[in-house]
Amino acid sequence: MTINLSGQLEHRLRDLASQQGRDLRAVVEDALRRYLGDAAITDLTPAEVAATQEELLGELDVTPWSTEPADEEA
Repeated sequence: MTINLSGQLEHRLRDLASQQGRDLRAVVEDALRRYLGDAAITDLTPAEVAATQEELLGELDVTPWSTEPADEEA
């Protein structure tokens, strides 16, 4: 698999690998593994996921969704 990174991100990853005394490939694989594990949300029920999303919506300026057609100006 090939992953294309921005120059800035690649530089940060190389610095991190150097600081940790680890191979760059190992740092990237570990980061991807953690990301995928966190993204899985396997420890929550669907109701808990929905509740969390509703809480997060309160922190964002999002217009409530409606099935009603939007009023159109003529």
